[in-house]
Amino acid sequence: MSNFCAAPNCTIKSNRSASLFFRFPRDTERYQWMENCHCKDLEDKTPDQLNRQYRLCAKHFEPSVICKSSEDEARQMKGKLCILG
Repeated sequence: MSNFCAAPNCTIKSNRSASLFFRFPRDTERYQWMENCHCKDLEDKTPDQLNRQYRLCAKHFEPSVICKSSEDEARQMKGKLCILG
């Protein structure tokens, strides 16, 4: 897992921040994530590579699309798109 956000110009790192990180989806929604976050350099990556090796931090999601489980672990709600924040 990468320890930094894949969005261009984002300096959020997992080891220095309490920010949440989300895997790229394997389905076609990943294209919308890349477009919304201007991740042109990731277009040549396979769905598996994106899902396993790249993350976006919570800064790029509207708070309303992030939910917390009873164990206080965050996960992204299915069908929601990332935004630049």
